Amino acid sequence: MAEQVRLTYTQPDAIAAAAFTWTSPAGLVFVLVDVESGTPGIVQSRADLWVGGDSAPARLGRSDVMPSAASVGAFAFEDVTGDGIPDLLGYVADSTGASFPIFLVGARGSMGDQIETAAQGYRFSADPEAAPRVFGGPHGPCGIQLWADEPAPDSQPAGWRYLLVQRSSQLAPPVAQLPTCP
Repeated sequence: MAEQVRLTYTQPDAIAAAAFTWTSPAGLVFVLVDVESGTPGIVQSRADLWVGGDSAPARLGRSDVMPSAASVGAFAFEDVTGDGIPDLLGYVADSTGASFPIFLVGARGSMGDQIETAAQGYRFSADPEAAPRVFGGPHGPCGIQLWADEPAPDSQPAGWRYLLVQRSSQLAPPVAQLPTCP
């Protein structure tokens, strides 16, 4: 499936640089593609979400273009929100190698970074030693864990922050104590 999706990118200005796959319990295969600019001098990226099963793959969603993003990577690509569509807990890296975490909720149509919305003013690490991760409870994944650098808007020292996934599939604001999953 990932190879079928990759072959749909035939224009020289959009390169399918990486692909992440997830198979739903219903047997649908989802592919998230890191689409990078192939135009010299333009550094930008976006994520395209595809779905396929018994038929040819179809584009399901697309993120906004992320300017200055040289690549998109993944810490986890799974259904965190519980809606049957996988979500990306990953990172965006620029051409200097600096990176920051993103959480793209899988959706039909447009996909936006939920961390940017829920945690304004925070600087989170995408460093492998403090890698973001999905956390869960008795019923499966329910939020994400991120390392917050100082100074943090909550006046707490640097450390882990937890963002629960709300019923609307949006993230709740960060808290310093591990919350109880619903």
